[in-house]
Amino acid sequence: MMTTHKNYFINSRSLTSYNPLEIKLAVNKEKNYLFDLSYLDVLEVSGEKATEFLQGQLTCDLKNLSDIQMVQGIQCNLKGRILALLDVVLWDGVKLIVPGDLSEATQSSLAKTAQLSRVSINKNEELRLMGFYLQNTKDLLPDVSFFPEMKHGQTYNEALCYYHLGNGFYIFIVKKEQSDKLINKFISQEQFLGSFCWHGLRLHHEQFDIYPESRGLFLPHRLGLHETSLISFNKGCYKGQEIIARTHYKATIKHQLKLFTIQTEAAIFSGQKLLNTTGDSELGELVDYSPLAEKHSYLIAVSILKESPTTVRLQGSEQLITMIELESNTMEK
Repeated sequence: MMTTHKNYFINSRSLTSYNPLEIKLAVNKEKNYLFDLSYLDVLEVSGEKATEFLQGQLTCDLKNLSDIQMVQGIQCNLKGRILALLDVVLWDGVKLIVPGDLSEATQSSLAKTAQLSRVSINKNEELRLMGFYLQNTKDLLPDVSFFPEMKHGQTYNEALCYYHLGNGFYIFIVKKEQSDKLINKFISQEQFLGSFCWHGLRLHHEQFDIYPESRGLFLPHRLGLHETSLISFNKGCYKGQEIIARTHYKATIKHQLKLFTIQTEAAIFSGQKLLNTTGDSELGELVDYSPLAEKHSYLIAVSILKESPTTVRLQGSEQLITMIELESNTMEK
């Protein structure tokens, strides 16, 4: 197994690097890459009413879940604020893919209601998670038959299951005894990278994460998630549904999610407030970030008031920073 070069921290979450150049996100556009995603956990949801139970807990419509299509959803609290972003997969039972630092809290919050539905939730230790970035069908590929082109398309065999997140990003769920064979193939070609690089590439496509530091902070509409399939406005009730629906149908949406690059020596963190230059008015909040190659430079995802100025102050700092908007990839619907 390849030795970890370095661990990078995004908030308190540790992400791996197997290459000192990963911070440059210098992936060859003609090559495919496999990524270590050991920061993710798999939670098994067991019981005859597993999908029915999740239908009342998550924002997505579980009726769309099948063995050839996964769904992405949100777990919210009663105030409609995001606790976790989850991938729901049907493969040898129902599975939730969730960051490991949110795994215990997610399991605990779901378990209270799960008992009433005769559903159990347990961490699966026998599976390994990896990311795959498909850029060239003629380059190095895992030993699988095909790759679903449709977003959320899923396929599987006895050893693994994998699904498409869009833009050529796939998640592989692999039985541990089969994982080394897959990994070694990419290590030998120097095309195995860490979760730090995966995070940065995904953030460039407006695919952000929720952290322990930002758990329970954001309403989905503040992050543009009402425009994606993560929320269904046609399904029945779920936790937080009343507030989310009221926001959707009755409120004026004042914020939008945007990507910027910035330079600052100040500490940054998810949930950090963006203030106007005098510091007396809040413009938005930092949602997620990733360091860039240039020192003290970051790619940031922010929830910001529409038509806000691009020169701001960060909460806890007197420095004025200029935010340079990244050309939008347009969040996938």
